[in-house]
Amino acid sequence: MTINLMFQMKEKSKNAARSRREKENTEFLELAKLLPLPSAITSQLDKASIIRLTTSYLKMRHLFPHGLGDAWGAAPQSQPREATIRELGSHLLQTLDGFIFVVAPDGKIMYISETASVHLGLSQVELTGNSMFEYIHPNDHEEMSSVLSLHQPLHHHPLLQEFEMERAFFIRMKCVLAKRNAGLTTAGYKVIHCSGYLKVKQFPIEGAGFETCYQNVGLVAVGHSLPPSAITEIKLHSNMFMFRASLDLKLIFLDARVSQLTGYEPQDLIEKTLYQYIHSSDMMHMRYSHHTLLAKGQVTTKYYRFLAKEGGWVWMQSYATIVHNSRSSRPHCIVSVNYVLSDHEAKDLLLCYSGTEERIEPRPAPQPKYVPEEYAEHHHLYLSQQVAVYQQDYSGECSGADYSGYTELYYPTDGPIIQDQRPYSSSSSCSSHEEHHYIPPPYASVIVDSAGLVNQFVH
Repeated sequence: MTINLMFQMKEKSKNAARSRREKENTEFLELAKLLPLPSAITSQLDKASIIRLTTSYLKMRHLFPHGLGDAWGAAPQSQPREATIRELGSHLLQTLDGFIFVVAPDGKIMYISETASVHLGLSQVELTGNSMFEYIHPNDHEEMSSVLSLHQPLHHHPLLQEFEMERAFFIRMKCVLAKRNAGLTTAGYKVIHCSGYLKVKQFPIEGAGFETCYQNVGLVAVGHSLPPSAITEIKLHSNMFMFRASLDLKLIFLDARVSQLTGYEPQDLIEKTLYQYIHSSDMMHMRYSHHTLLAKGQVTTKYYRFLAKEGGWVWMQSYATIVHNSRSSRPHCIVSVNYVLSDHEAKDLLLCYSGTEERIEPRPAPQPKYVPEEYAEHHHLYLSQQVAVYQQDYSGECSGADYSGYTELYYPTDGPIIQDQRPYSSSSSCSSHEEHHYIPPPYASVIVDSAGLVNQFVH
């Protein structure tokens, strides 16, 4: 009797457990159907993936109640305007040469578009809900942490509950595509240019007057591959020219189109460094781009001013990659495709360089035959003969160090300063995650040592 009772209790327990598992599986299947994913994908998900994706979905709904594109499909079909917006978002995602992603402050990927698989070979389901740090190069972890952090002091916006902080950076992400489809990769990682913003909410502190506290909500960004195809296969249009340079940006070869775009013949520039022809206000941006190029192998520079031969400058953006020696696999040279984005500007300013510092005078016009004294005084622009990459400390405190053999660059402090205006939105160009534009301090002294920077990464 006792044995039969124990057997019945055991069977009853098994049935209860089986019933509980069936109900649990049913609930998970229903939960998976609610996810904004195709049924062919949701039907193959395991329980852990369903929980991970659901958690990410709920976080996204909290961050963007009205959705991101047409992913949530929340708007009713009876509203033509809303339906049009959703359809437009879908088309933009398909035509975008990149992928959209949203990352929480702790590094978890809350959302990433399915186009990530085209660039990385990693599926949307695999990436969503996992840590971004699992898929980026270990040497880029610190930079990614800095991008996701709020840097004090923050500017107070008393009338805004939410505001955005611009972010633009380069990271190396894991790429599992076949070699013929992956583009340029190094050790299984691909350089991705990311641009977007950090979403920040602010809340008033009770009893503290006008003081507020800030909440970092997350990063919203677009990632682009660099380059979209092999750099040697890029078609050069009429506003583009190519150059090869050594790792310290000393020019080795330029194509003939540089003559009609800048006024220089190729032989005028060979054996000169690129820094000798960059406007002094844009030097820091180029230094950052050069540093990124040496560290990660590819870069798209910010917009910068390239000094023209007949005076003034043209706005340019360079798209550079490091070419490795096929035998030793060591970095060999830099190949850069350069886009000229404007006509010649400020032609009345003749910016020359020579073996000694030379005061720059505006090119005299036929009438009148004199230069106003106040005009000449306010345009002291100097170029360096031996120019390369800046040391990290550019505050002008150079005492106690041996800088013999170097040339310093001085920025003018008095008079009107030429505005650092780019021809297009700066958000599409690279920048450091700290500041998007750098304005030189008065009499900022810049010491340049490209060989030292190259040695840091190559040797």
